[in-house]
Amino acid sequence: MPVDQLRTERRPATGQAKKTFTVSIDARLDRALDELRASLGKSSRADVFRLAITLLKLAEEARQRGQKLVIADQEDRVLKEILLPG
Repeated sequence: MPVDQLRTERRPATGQAKKTFTVSIDARLDRALDELRASLGKSSRADVFRLAITLLKLAEEARQRGQKLVIADQEDRVLKEILLPG
């Protein structure tokens, strides 16, 4: 996803800088963002993006500690291990 534009704005309520950027996405990712927005009850694609980054950051921090990210069933049997590059 190439970054086309990056700019910084000030949030009036907090005074913290808020950065925005524009990305180019293909039709498949466009549909995935909309499907996730609806199924997660998010109000925007930006909310989905922020959640995705939060989850990826958690996974990367776990990987750095030597931990694994897995999908498990209700009996805690590992069904799939999710590998991150790096």
